[in-house]
Amino acid sequence: MQLDELTNDAKFLLSVMYKQYISDRKSGHTKREAKLFGSETRIHDTLMSEWEQDDVHETINELSRNKLLDVIYGNDEAAIVNLSTNAIVLMEHKFQDKVDLILNYATKIKTLITF
Repeated sequence: MQLDELTNDAKFLLSVMYKQYISDRKSGHTKREAKLFGSETRIHDTLMSEWEQDDVHETINELSRNKLLDVIYGNDEAAIVNLSTNAIVLMEHKFQDKVDLILNYATKIKTLITF
């Protein structure tokens, strides 16, 4: 999987989630804690509030299909969302855990998304 194989929405959400993962790890959270993002509603409310809930849902599905998120579904929503090891490896190779590079990338991708 390469980032170029994802939609801009998926690239943006993945970069935001990876930035949060890096921040949590640097704050002392375990890998397990840092990879856990909760439900799609929580992701919408805490990370992607400017998006429609349905767009968050569809983008989580895209990342899940590409094995970048591990998702457990319940009641027609992503009930438990974890950043996958595949996603972490992909993003580590691209950004080497440098938050400023991740932020610059996310900002660039965000300008390409039409809301």
